[in-house]
Amino acid sequence: MQTITSEEAASRGQREPLWTLFRVVLGLSALSWGGLALMAQLEHHYVEREGRLSRIAFSDLIALAWMVPGPVGCNVAVQLGHALRGRAGAWVAGIASVLPFFTLMTLFAIFYRTPLVHAVASQTLLHHFSVVLATLIAVTWYKQTRALVRGKLEGSAALLGCIALFFAHSPAAYVVMLGTAFGAGWFASAERATRLNVSLARGDYRLLTALAILLVLFAVPLSPRYELALLWPRLAGAGMTLFGGGFSALPVLKTLFVTPAIGVSDNDFTLAFSLSPLSPGPLLNVVPFFGYLIDGWAGALLATLALFVPSGALVVLAQRHLHRLKANPRFEHGMRMLRAVTTAFLAVAVLKIAAHMPLEPVYLLTALFSALCFARLKVPVYVVYGTVALVCGVWLAYHAAG
Repeated sequence: MQTITSEEAASRGQREPLWTLFRVVLGLSALSWGGLALMAQLEHHYVEREGRLSRIAFSDLIALAWMVPGPVGCNVAVQLGHALRGRAGAWVAGIASVLPFFTLMTLFAIFYRTPLVHAVASQTLLHHFSVVLATLIAVTWYKQTRALVRGKLEGSAALLGCIALFFAHSPAAYVVMLGTAFGAGWFASAERATRLNVSLARGDYRLLTALAILLVLFAVPLSPRYELALLWPRLAGAGMTLFGGGFSALPVLKTLFVTPAIGVSDNDFTLAFSLSPLSPGPLLNVVPFFGYLIDGWAGALLATLALFVPSGALVVLAQRHLHRLKANPRFEHGMRMLRAVTTAFLAVAVLKIAAHMPLEPVYLLTALFSALCFARLKVPVYVVYGTVALVCGVWLAYHAAG
């Protein structure tokens, strides 16, 4: 299949209809456990299957999503919608990527004290789902590495990125690593005479100012009586600190929600993250759960909007300038290095999931089965998850009966 850019598709009358965009992203998000899984499925559909974007263009979306705060998978979906259908497409794809886990996690919040939910969220099933997710990420990492890491310089950057991320203990390390990679590519470029001109519109300045105010509001200590009244603006500011996806979310969200004024207990917080792998979406899918516990359906909706809309607006702003900057040779060389380093996030994600898995043969069998399905048989993700859940359920029932 000949790969065409989104601009070429639009010029040939092949623009993606908004309803089709919504339906496809909604379906893929509903069948994607984890933001990385959503990215892999979006790439499979729009790059490998439909040819709407080239692999390089899609990897630019991934690189930019890692550079800005917020949920990486949803940020990629928002950028994809913007690339295909402009501002309306960004809203449509963003809503479609959030809707499945918003609905399911809110339902979990409604019924989370019942025995049924606790039975479904057994630790054994969560471990098996984590193994499937790790295998899917590993397959995606292999494809990304073959496509993006070319030459000794890019290979060295990817390796150093893996080492740095493995020992990183602060979200700021993600930003430093990505900035260093881009800077190394910028200064290593043979094209040194070209100038870089970037100008921001008035609306861009207003958006950046508003995001800065939200960030300060989150950072400034407040009296307990103001914590609940300003919870949602502070959550929006907290989202501006979540670089690198869901790995940095747990301590930040715990600081915000587990306080006497807000009323979310340690048990509520732990259970929400235990249920998170059972729901589609990124690790940040716990946000509507907490919102419902605080203020019902209105709280679930406000919490979701507060966390996901600012990062979506920021990534669209960054993407608009990204397209202008790509014409600069030094910028493009920096992006090549940046794309190579982003493969480290996938590799380290697999390592961190594997490090928390019990050393039992049954999980190795799940990994081998998932690898065969994803790499060789091209089995859909939901079929693999469904099969693993069914086998795990039968196994647990058999041992309970024995």
